Amino acid sequence: MYSSGATLEDNFRLVGPPAFPRAVLIESDKLDACMDYALRNRNRLAGIAVAPLDGFKLPDLSFVSKFPWIDRLTILDSDEVDISAISGLKSLQYLQISGATKQTIHTADFPSLAELRVQWWNGLIFDGDLSALRVLSLGKYVSPTGDMSGLSSLPHLVDLNLVQSRNLMLSGIDRFPHLKRLSVSYLSKLYDLSPLSSFADGVMESLEFGNCPNIVRHDQVRVLRTLKRLAFNKCGSINSIKFLDELPALESFSFVGTDVVDGDLTPCLRLRFVGFLDKRHYSHRRSDFPAATIPTKIF
Repeated sequence: MYSSGATLEDNFRLVGPPAFPRAVLIESDKLDACMDYALRNRNRLAGIAVAPLDGFKLPDLSFVSKFPWIDRLTILDSDEVDISAISGLKSLQYLQISGATKQTIHTADFPSLAELRVQWWNGLIFDGDLSALRVLSLGKYVSPTGDMSGLSSLPHLVDLNLVQSRNLMLSGIDRFPHLKRLSVSYLSKLYDLSPLSSFADGVMESLEFGNCPNIVRHDQVRVLRTLKRLAFNKCGSINSIKFLDELPALESFSFVGTDVVDGDLTPCLRLRFVGFLDKRHYSHRRSDFPAATIPTKIF
């Protein structure tokens, strides 16, 4: 996600995480100059960003029709501007939209789209073959079926991030057979992980759950034998973590804010990374593991 701050470069404002390529923040009073700068530096910058509450004062994004080369676009505060015109950007590969968008957008309009980061709204229509889509981050998704089958099949998706979807279940997730990374946060009603068995013979390497307190059978992930990273942060209680012994590729396990009921942390001893908070009934303390394994991030 983009930070609210911006840095200056050649009198142009750049936004985005400092450790990654940044996008040119489009200012409507020098629009053409901003776009020219973005074009000249497109090989090292992350496209353009439009922020109606920070420099962009036009009522819509119709200006993009003059720049069909745009392939990376970030729209902040989308409820403040009409974004309909982006449907003409056939070269778009990256699209991030934040805010309560009002207009209808069809993913079929972006045949080259490889990465989509959005907060769900009723006007977001998943259509087209979406064969180029590799990364999807979806917030507050309301599925008409209550599960993942409400989304189109995404045959080549490798990275899926689901955030703040209260009633969403994971059934139907087999529509994304090539997933390598799955991150699930703030799904307060999620309890069943059995749909992940569809990846038993797959290539999933990273699986992270955060703030999903109603998960009942954490050990249902035991079938994911290619898994390298696993996290259950703030996810209720796990009776035992002995199922980790059935994950031969596992290197990292984090359970910050999640209680291991039997207290036996022995299965973690073989891992390169272990993140947890000390508890009196645990067989081991954080100090029993290398210092680098102390967690630095909590969901």
